[in-house]
Amino acid sequence: DDHRGRATSASYVRATSRSHIDPTMANDGGIVLALLLLIAALCAVFYSSIALYASAPTKEPASFPARLARLLSGWANVGNAVTHGLLIVVLLTDKGRYGAYFPDEVNSYAAGPVCLGLINGLIGFFSLRGGSLKVSLGWNTFVALAGSLVPMVWPKFIDVGMTTWPYVTVFLWFAIYAFESTAFFFSAAGVALKDAPGAKAK
Repeated sequence: DDHRGRATSASYVRATSRSHIDPTMANDGGIVLALLLLIAALCAVFYSSIALYASAPTKEPASFPARLARLLSGWANVGNAVTHGLLIVVLLTDKGRYGAYFPDEVNSYAAGPVCLGLINGLIGFFSLRGGSLKVSLGWNTFVALAGSLVPMVWPKFIDVGMTTWPYVTVFLWFAIYAFESTAFFFSAAGVALKDAPGAKAK
């Protein structure tokens, strides 16, 4: 019995250690669903708070739909930048663990996420300051197409990421997807509403 207990303990230790570095270990589907629902709840709060802000009276007449579209698009890009910043911190503060899942990003000091974060932040700031939403739409369209078509981005996340990556990175990728989708659709809506009164109002 003692020998069996030691063998079981050894197996547990090996499995626990392997779970931090072995990309073939499967995630719990219930936890992944819970992370997705958490992102949905955060999105509801995000949209509601910006809608409340957009409804506040301003010094100049503004179309509520145009104002809301600009704010949601701009803040979604900013949120995407912040999320990439969190991803960078996660990757670079625990290289031993995340290097098995993101070797290119870890070895390059997260050059890709850094560039994406900076560009998204600048695009978001430009939109919130009243810049043309065509610039925002152009960038967000590129991100949507590239992310969908490049095998190492969303196809990889769908095929491998949700089932094997650490939960923290799964959560952050869900957040990135939510922000990218919001930025794309609302920048498109903002461009469509360009002739509405107050379309360029902050």
